[in-house]
Amino acid sequence: LFTVTVPKEVYTVEFGSNVSLECDFDHRECTELEEIRVSLQKVENETSSPMRDAGQYRCLVICGAAWDYKYLTVKVKASYKKIDTRILEVPGTGEVQLTCQARGYPLAEVSWLNVSVPANTSHIRTPEGLYQVTSVLHLKPQPGRNFSCMFWNAHMRELTSAIIGPLGWTEPKVPRRSPLHIFISSCIVALVFIVAVTALRKKLCEKLYSRT
Repeated sequence: LFTVTVPKEVYTVEFGSNVSLECDFDHRECTELEEIRVSLQKVENETSSPMRDAGQYRCLVICGAAWDYKYLTVKVKASYKKIDTRILEVPGTGEVQLTCQARGYPLAEVSWLNVSVPANTSHIRTPEGLYQVTSVLHLKPQPGRNFSCMFWNAHMRELTSAIIGPLGWTEPKVPRRSPLHIFISSCIVALVFIVAVTALRKKLCEKLYSRT
C-alpha cells in the first residue's frame, strides 16, 4: 500500500522568515522516478488570519496508479519583541502619560505590573497584517519608581515586557556654576574695581594739580 507520511503536521513560523514543508513516502514502493508526481497545494486559509501564507496545505504524491496525501498546517506568528516606550507630561493635570506600543501577531493582551489605575489599550491593523497594540496609562508622577508593561500572546504562549524608568520624573535641578564661570566673574568684578579706582585717582590728581 502506497503511503505518504509527514514528520510534523503543524509548522509555526516567525513572520518574515522561510519555512520548508516536508512529506515523505517509501521509495521502494515507487521505483520509477518518471512515475512520481508531487504537488503541494494550499486548500484553505487559517481562520480569521490576515497572513497570506498561513493556512492548510495538501501534500499529494502520485506514483503510477497509486496515490496518497497528507495535510500540513502553517501558523504565522510575529513576536512583540520591540516595545517602544514614552513618558509625557499632561499639561494642566499634574499627571504623566506612560505609553507602551508594539507590533506583532496574533493579537496580544497588555497588562501593567503592580498598577491599580486602568490603562487604555487599543489596536489597529498594519498593511502587513500585523497588530499595532498601544497601551496608555495616566497617573501622578512617582519619582524613583519603574513601571513594566507586558505583552501576552496567549495563542503562542509568549510573554514580552518593557520597563519605563523614572527618567524625567525628578524635580528640575538648578545647574551649578562651574569654577571657571566663578573665576571669570571674579576677574570681571576685580577689573571693574581697578578701572574705577584708577579713574577716581586720576580725577583726584587733576584737582590737586589745578589747585597748585
